[in-house]
Amino acid sequence: MGEQRRTGVDVAIAILKALAAANGEIGTTQLLAQTGLPRASLYRVAGTLADAGLVTLARGRIGVGPMARHLVGVHGAVVAHEDQLWTQRAPRRLKRAPTPEQARGPVVGTPVDLSRPFLSRRRGRFRIGFSNASTDNPWRVALVHSVEHAAAALGDRVERLSIRHANHDSAQQCADIAALVAEGADGLIVSAVEPRGIGEAVSAVMARGIPVVMVDRGVLPHVPHTSFVTTDDTMIGRTTALWMAETMRGKGALMMLPGHPEAEPAQRRLCAARQLLTEFPDIEILDICWTNWHRDTARELMAGAIARWGNRIGGVWCDSGQQGVGSLQAFVAAGARPGDIPPHTGGDQNLAYKLAIRNRVPLAAVDYPPVMGIKAVEVLYAVLRGNWVPKVVDMPSEVILTKGAATRSVRAHLWAEDHVRWDLPDDLILSTGLGPAYNPRSFRIHYPGNLYNRSAVKPLRARP
Repeated sequence: MGEQRRTGVDVAIAILKALAAANGEIGTTQLLAQTGLPRASLYRVAGTLADAGLVTLARGRIGVGPMARHLVGVHGAVVAHEDQLWTQRAPRRLKRAPTPEQARGPVVGTPVDLSRPFLSRRRGRFRIGFSNASTDNPWRVALVHSVEHAAAALGDRVERLSIRHANHDSAQQCADIAALVAEGADGLIVSAVEPRGIGEAVSAVMARGIPVVMVDRGVLPHVPHTSFVTTDDTMIGRTTALWMAETMRGKGALMMLPGHPEAEPAQRRLCAARQLLTEFPDIEILDICWTNWHRDTARELMAGAIARWGNRIGGVWCDSGQQGVGSLQAFVAAGARPGDIPPHTGGDQNLAYKLAIRNRVPLAAVDYPPVMGIKAVEVLYAVLRGNWVPKVVDMPSEVILTKGAATRSVRAHLWAEDHVRWDLPDDLILSTGLGPAYNPRSFRIHYPGNLYNRSAVKPLRARP
């Protein structure tokens, strides 16, 4: 007699029990091996649980969802003592540096602020609009690709995806938001040029009962939103600054190359880094130069800095690899030999890792993951389906170092030599969630029917 047939309830219970045994997160391959569940049944039931907020699905892993966290948080006092013991014991069990999520503590007993369910006017197939700040650097292109991929993955559950690019113009972005609503968007994803410039436009959309999921940036107290998908910029700034200070042994002269002066991620990273550096009074900041996350701007700025200060430059702090590439190229152009370029920070871009490894430059990075675009689509779809969603979704990221560059306080989750993709283009942005074959130059999405509308850009087709 064959194995007794499992119902959907049996599968759901098996998933939740496995999550409990794995401290809240488990890989799908490991879960299949442990439970013996059919793959189709696992993903069908896990998808239903994810729609209800009980679990999360991302990059081949299943975790505790916001609704489950909220329910546990309501009764958090009961487990407060065990929570404290877990926090005290965990570092001794870890074999490598804790992830940002582990550093913040366990999910048990932590209530999550949720947005109330949205009553959709439409059932089944939804129209999604994406108002994007710009496509002027490779990271922003990767974010667009992640949104496109996630929308396509929903298949015929999405009737249309419309994307408009504001080219760093807040007035244009307000017009784009209004146009997307006029086209019949049921919900919007917005990555803002600058939050003060779009507050009224987003407020008007929310007042009409249309949910808005902010991604990457755009959140201030006066800007209403259903959910905000982001990564901890303060953690990025502090971690990279601490690594730099310890690598410089607490003294020397430092150049700082932040991103765009109007973008909150750049502002938060720089603020956190400067605050951390106050703990090292013997480190002198030579100059702070805004680069707008442009490689060429950073290269020109660093060429000038090298001409002025030369070997006095003991380190270059960059909040991403967009300008990190330009800085490294400036040192190479100035004749610096491998091993002579001062330590740098800033990841994301494939070329940043390639240059650091080739030139034996100590490098520290915390990738700013474009996979948040995929998560934004998932959150918006959950909203449109009438589910509770968290007000803030903080996507984790890993500390990436070149081999031998670990310091007393900053250890690697991943070596740059294992993270870099020598076989793929220089402008590849890593941590996209689009799989190991993702290539920004050949990325194509095939949508069923007349689904796709991407303003001012020829529609993409074919394969991811």
